[in-house]
Amino acid sequence: MICQKCHKRPGTIRYAEVVDGRVTDQFWCSECLALQRNGGEGFEISAVAPTRPTRNSIHSVVSRVVRAQQTCPECDTPLQEIFDTNRVGCVSCYDAFGNELTELLSRLHSRATHTGKSAHLTDARSQLRSDLRSKRSLLRSVLKAEDYEEAATLRDEIRALETGLYVSESGAD
Repeated sequence: MICQKCHKRPGTIRYAEVVDGRVTDQFWCSECLALQRNGGEGFEISAVAPTRPTRNSIHSVVSRVVRAQQTCPECDTPLQEIFDTNRVGCVSCYDAFGNELTELLSRLHSRATHTGKSAHLTDARSQLRSDLRSKRSLLRSVLKAEDYEEAATLRDEIRALETGLYVSESGAD
């Protein structure tokens, strides 16, 4: 869209003017807006009136700046870099920046606990799970065919696999 004031440059700023309760919208370029600000009488960009900072707000800003300058004792990753990249340098960063990382995780994931994918399984456990799925599927098809002797054998094999999986997951490998 072209500036509706000079008709030369792209109009990237929405200029709204209220006269007698009627709103007039125009799109201006930054140069025309700067000219209006400097030379136009009665022109005012609505803004919040500046307030005097309180002691608590100053303390909050100073503590944020000081925390951002901290670095991890192991990998020397600055806390500010973690906030900028959303990536932690090492395992010790979690200990060094515990409270700050909880705040960051809450912002990123809406909670501080991980609820995503499960941990990687070892090959043995993943093989057990795969065998268990295939045996259960085979059991369903054997039951449909009403081969109860084969179904009993598969049932026993499934129980053995489930026991092996339970022992594997409890850490008794």
